[in-house]
Amino acid sequence: MTDVLGKVIDVQKTLTYTSSKVGWWFLKYGVVALAAGAVLVWLQPSDFGAFQWMMVGLALAIGAASAVYGFVRWHSPQPMLTLSPAGLRLHMDFVKTVLIPWHAVQGVDSIDISGRVAGKSVFVPGVTVVLVTRTFYDRHIHVNSWFLRGPGWDTNFIPKGDLVQVALQHEALPATAAELRTAVEGRWSAFRHTRPVTENVGAGWVRRRT
Repeated sequence: MTDVLGKVIDVQKTLTYTSSKVGWWFLKYGVVALAAGAVLVWLQPSDFGAFQWMMVGLALAIGAASAVYGFVRWHSPQPMLTLSPAGLRLHMDFVKTVLIPWHAVQGVDSIDISGRVAGKSVFVPGVTVVLVTRTFYDRHIHVNSWFLRGPGWDTNFIPKGDLVQVALQHEALPATAAELRTAVEGRWSAFRHTRPVTENVGAGWVRRRT
């Protein structure tokens, strides 16, 4: 048994999935945007007017921000998803960190997700989802600001009747779909009937099983 597999199936182990993969994506696209903008500045196209140069400036600004953010997330990765006996902790940069205790999870499933993100069609098969009640989602997860929710919110939090499917996007994490499903389902099965008596979301959980 490999060390990785052992940690996945040992439900007492805490698994932390970092943002290094997302960081690499942002770094790569930021560098490409910077390079494209720099080439246009160097070439100084004669048919460029004020609007075109404004768009070049915007591309350079976005590229620089994306590259810096990506480098920080790639070089010093932060936890994006943590699985522990206490629950599932989901970190959303600049928005919030949500802790979903296992007893609040109504089920675990795998679904194919399709939609549009930032104007592009996306299709991700076999995404692990945990189901929570609409009440739990509204109270602990939902963000009122459209700006903070961002363009990919609807592909991460998907209504299903009176429940909401919280997607754990394996493509953004250093894990395969099968590994993530096994880790999540194993811990949910083991701890779904365990309720923490004392909770401290900011500093972690202090638990006593009931």
